[in-house]
Amino acid sequence: MNFKNTLVLLISTVLVIMSCSICYGSPNCVGAPSGQVYIFSSWDFQGDRYVYNISQGQTTLPDSFIHNAQSFTSGSDVCFASCNPLETYQISAGQSHRNYAALENFGQRMNLIISGNCSNLVCPSN
Repeated sequence: MNFKNTLVLLISTVLVIMSCSICYGSPNCVGAPSGQVYIFSSWDFQGDRYVYNISQGQTTLPDSFIHNAQSFTSGSDVCFASCNPLETYQISAGQSHRNYAALENFGQRMNLIISGNCSNLVCPSN
């Protein structure tokens, strides 16, 4: 192997090792496990993290996440919702979004999460 090929191989190996070590053991670098959804207060899966378990059923997001779901990763089928006005988005297991509030804009409006299908949503009466 000549020097140029050896150098390319060495640099490639270092970059792969560095990229793996950045995420190793960090909950922000992995998808949510089955039965959970991670919602983050900042884009790119950063900031504060809210963990939703499907056993919670229909749940209002904590105050710091209402209208502030910046990114998410889902390990289950859930429904993101806002009741005033009514708006729902069906989220599938394995789905994630790095910048949900900016690109989809719904992260700036959602305030509820419910396990399963959006047809199960019950909006509180005003």
